[in-house]
Amino acid sequence: MRWRVDLPGDCPVTWTVVGANLTTFVLSYVGVRWRLSFHPSTAAAEPWTFLTYALDGSGSLLSVLLSSYALWLFGGSLERGWLLRDYGRFLALTTAAPAGALWVAGTGLGMEAGLSGLWMPVAACAVAWSVVHPYERLLVYFAIPVEGRWIGPLSTALVFFSFPFPLGAFALSGCAVAWWYASGGRYGLGRGSRARLGNPLAAYQRWRRKREFRRLIRRSGLDDLHEEPAREKPSDVR
Repeated sequence: MRWRVDLPGDCPVTWTVVGANLTTFVLSYVGVRWRLSFHPSTAAAEPWTFLTYALDGSGSLLSVLLSSYALWLFGGSLERGWLLRDYGRFLALTTAAPAGALWVAGTGLGMEAGLSGLWMPVAACAVAWSVVHPYERLLVYFAIPVEGRWIGPLSTALVFFSFPFPLGAFALSGCAVAWWYASGGRYGLGRGSRARLGNPLAAYQRWRRKREFRRLIRRSGLDDLHEEPAREKPSDVR
């Protein structure tokens, strides 16, 4: 008997986060309380909240549904392209970054802003998605076509103006990490860093690819085209 349910989109990590938000929303509705949201004043005593605030769906039902749909739209696309490990690392980094920055701001400036819900990870996913799919068209409000390259700037503006000045600048750290990760930073973590540190199998594979490329060039005759001018000698003028 088959018990596993295949959810649409082939993005299990995204669906897990969405399911956690829906679950916490229902629990908060019936009166269950917990400590998942992030508050700079209590973060040192509750370090798990640097990540768990994204699982706190204790807001309004409309907010939970919209943020869950946006995460499925942007995050699900990233998860299908990056697969579980890279996408899980991305979510952890972009969730913790704004919380850490706001904690530093709260300590240094004496200004506090808490975090709860999916909107910060959603903004980071939107920025990363706009880097990966800059010319992909998306229907905003299911009617207005917008290219992906404008989704990132719009998301960063929404994050910046959602916090009192200058806390919005600190909150943008999650979007900054998302841009760095999607622009190539993910290759410097995990498998990519081990390959550059001298993985012999990766080095052998690179050598084989280069050798095959040279063979294709020789068979196509492009080598002769480049070498022909070098062989020609000017005729003697008498």
